[in-house]
Amino acid sequence: MKKTFCAIAIAASLFTVSALAQNTRSKGIPTLVKSTGTLKGTFPTGVASLTPPPPCFPTCLFYGGDINSSSPDENGFANENTLLVPDTQVWGAFNVPAGQTWTVDGLFINTIADGYDGIDPTESTWAIASGVSAGNAGTTVASGTSTASGTQFTTTGRFPFGFTEYSLRVRIPATVLSSGTYWVNITPQCTDSGNSSCSVSQYYFDNTFGLNRYGPLEPADEGFFNSGYFGYDYANDCTVSSTGCQALSFGVIGTGTTD
Repeated sequence: MKKTFCAIAIAASLFTVSALAQNTRSKGIPTLVKSTGTLKGTFPTGVASLTPPPPCFPTCLFYGGDINSSSPDENGFANENTLLVPDTQVWGAFNVPAGQTWTVDGLFINTIADGYDGIDPTESTWAIASGVSAGNAGTTVASGTSTASGTQFTTTGRFPFGFTEYSLRVRIPATVLSSGTYWVNITPQCTDSGNSSCSVSQYYFDNTFGLNRYGPLEPADEGFFNSGYFGYDYANDCTVSSTGCQALSFGVIGTGTTD
């Protein structure tokens, strides 16, 4: 049986930040929705930024864009392995353009941290997959755990929903990707039983509408949510939440060559 969840909407009836935090910590929720916009299926196609965001260095291949607090569909999806919500992953899609080969040595996601200002242990699991679809995990291209020395958890200066947003960046072994569509997951960890914050913290993979994006346009409506805790098996994000599901805020670091 699916666990009951609530999608929090701040629209006609406004919730205070403290009430939102209380709901999040006591129950765990798969999506954190600011309002009930109707932008599903739409995504900007404008020119990408010429400047990559700070986490996307030394060479940036792709960045989906910042979360936009002025959007009617500001959202985030639970993405974590914590004592509160175990083994819950969101997968974001990106394209390696035709005629190119990418060598990827780093990844990052932008995440809301509710209840704790770090990760414990200070390492994160990560994976790149191909062929992900509804109910299908696809094929793992590369995966691993970034050690403490290869993991960075830094503030972005943005505060979605009144919570602090962080960039979680991992260093990975050089992975060669030919042209095609791939999916990325990085999962924040808070599994230290001696850390009481791990029993109340929740982490959300932020959405985006291409604000300050960099590189190829992110495929729209191709994110997936996988969580036994919430009862979803690689469900398209837009079936989990009908708003704020178009694209996700993450980046790919490395070098690209033309075939």
